[in-house]
Parts: sequence; C-alpha cells; structure tokens
Amino acid sequence: MKTKIAYEEVAKMLNQWYVMIKRHKISQAVSIKYDIEHQLPYMEENQDLLLYFNLLDYRHKLLTEEFAASNRLFEDIQHQKADMQSTDDMIEYYFFFFAGMYEFHKKDYTNAINYYKLAEDKLRKIPDQIENAEFHYKLAIAYYQIKQTFFSLNHAKTALNTFKTHDDYIQKAISSEMLLGANKLDLFRFDEAEQHYKQALKEAEVIKHHVLIGMAHHNLGLSYVNRDLLTVAEKHFREALVLKEHEESVYGIHSMFELTHVLYKSGLFKEAREWYEKGFSRAKKAGEREYLSKFKLIHALYDEQNPLTVEHALEYLKTINLWTDIAELTLDIALFYKQSGDTDNAAGYFEESHHARDQILKRTEELK
Repeated sequence: MKTKIAYEEVAKMLNQWYVMIKRHKISQAVSIKYDIEHQLPYMEENQDLLLYFNLLDYRHKLLTEEFAASNRLFEDIQHQKADMQSTDDMIEYYFFFFAGMYEFHKKDYTNAINYYKLAEDKLRKIPDQIENAEFHYKLAIAYYQIKQTFFSLNHAKTALNTFKTHDDYIQKAISSEMLLGANKLDLFRFDEAEQHYKQALKEAEVIKHHVLIGMAHHNLGLSYVNRDLLTVAEKHFREALVLKEHEESVYGIHSMFELTHVLYKSGLFKEAREWYEKGFSRAKKAGEREYLSKFKLIHALYDEQNPLTVEHALEYLKTINLWTDIAELTLDIALFYKQSGDTDNAAGYFEESHHARDQILKRTEELK
C-alpha cells in the first residue's frame, strides 16, 4: 500500500503548475499536471486543495483552448464550492477571479468585471506581484470590451509596469503593450496605437514567439482598417496568417475574418470568397458561432447581397450582446448601402449603429 502524500507536497506542485500556466509554458504545464493527477489519489484528504486543483485545471483548459471542457468544469466547480462550509482567502480569490474569466469567455463582460471586483477584495491579502499584475491585465481586457477606455488603460499600464520587470513574463508584457494599443485606437490616437503595436511586434520577434508576432500583425491590421488604409491592413493580416502557430489558433479565425472583410471592401471578390470558405470552415469546426455569424454577414452583404441573411447574422450577435462589434459592423453596412445609393437602408443601419453604442453605455450601468 502506497504511503499517503502530505497535501503540502501536492500544494507545492499545484503552485508550480500555476506558474507555468501564467507564463504560457504549455508543455511544462501539461507535464506538471500529469504528475499531479498521478499523485492526487494518494494525497491526504483536503477539500480546499481539490477545489484549488479544479480551479487551476479550468485555467489550464483555457490556456490549451479546450473551451467546451473548461465551461463544463467550471459549472462543476460552482457546485463543489457551494457544498463546502468555508474556504481560505486564496481559494476564494481564485474562485472569484476564475468566475470572472468564465463569464468573460461567455462574453458577459459586465458580469466578468463584477466577479473581478469580488476577487479584488481577496487579492489584497495575497502579497504576490505577478498575481496582482495578472488581475489588472484581465480586468483591463474586460473594461476594453465594454469601451471603458480610461479604466482599461489604467489597469493595462499597471499590469505592464509589473510584467516588464520580470523576464519570465515577457509574453504578458507584450500582451499588455498590445492592450494599450487597442485602447489608444479607440481614442483615435492612431500614431500612438501604431507605436504600441510595433513595440509589441519587435519584442515578440526578439523572443521568436510566433503566436504573439501573429497577434501584433493582426492588431496592426486593425489599426490600418480604422484609418481606411486597406492595402496596408491586408498586408498585416496576411503576415499574421502565414505563421502556422497563429493561423491554427483561435486567433487565426479572427484574422481570416478581418482579411476576408478587407478583401471584400477592396473589391477583390475572388480571393475574398476563398478566404470566406476557409474561415467559415475553421469557425464551424471550432464551434465559433460568433465568427460563423460574422462570416455569413459579410458574405451576404458584399457577395450574395442578401439583406435577410445580414439581419439574421446580426440578430445572433445581439443575443450574445456583442454591441461593440454590432456598432462597427452596422456602420460598415450603412456605408456600403450609402455608396450603393440605397439611402433608406443606409439611414436604417446608421440608426442601428447609434443604437448599438447606446447599448454599450447601458451595459456599463450594470456594473456593481
């Protein structure tokens, strides 16, 4: 009979696992998880530690893009925690923090922020610089999604200032740099946004991190779309997609959509259709209903000229409250109809874009 393993030993392994997750070291995280799973049956009984394991496993599954499995696991975690009498501050922090990530993945950004705020109360009792930076980074992304730009900027700066002083977290520093760029883009500070993205690209190239290089090119592409520099935008989306690591990730689907959209807007229909077919297939395989709807929308608008399909695609995006994306897409639709001389449809979609922006403001009122 194997001797029981002290839970302190397993706790140490769990902490090492989480460090690898935060550093995005996937192979090391997978290896440590494998070791832990083989130790757990022999561990002294400790409910807090089992909950901690499940919480970290949820975070691990997000890292490895096992999104359906991660959602099922977090629903189990909610039941597990409800059955427990009490937990310590660290476990409480991770529960609320990861609950925020769960809501974020469901695209319920205001609920995500509300959970992050609950986590913040517990974080004050955890004197860990990196955990603090990780928290500010996640909160910055959530605020960015509901266009609370100045809140997002402040939290992103806090995260960047910590990450850039730790060599092991250069990837997170690069991601924070890109988040600053995204917020500057929303403020129409195009030159500043471009500088953030170029700095991120430079640093990603130094460490040869192809996913981050791809994301930097993708973001540069978006910045040029916003300036209506479609040829330059197209170049950067192509540069992102030529990188296998980016192209095969979930972000590759995003780049395929943006490239397809740019090609349609540029009148390059033959190639736009090719990327539409490829991107739609990838989105379907990945179960990315958001991007399936977006692909359907631009194909119906520019290629099929089918207003009913355009409306159906928008309706789905409304059901998941993607008001920021709806505001941008309906503005594009309005401009398309205006250029086509269809003033009635143009006016209707300009109004829809305005309504979507009102909905973004209403969502911020749900913050507690």
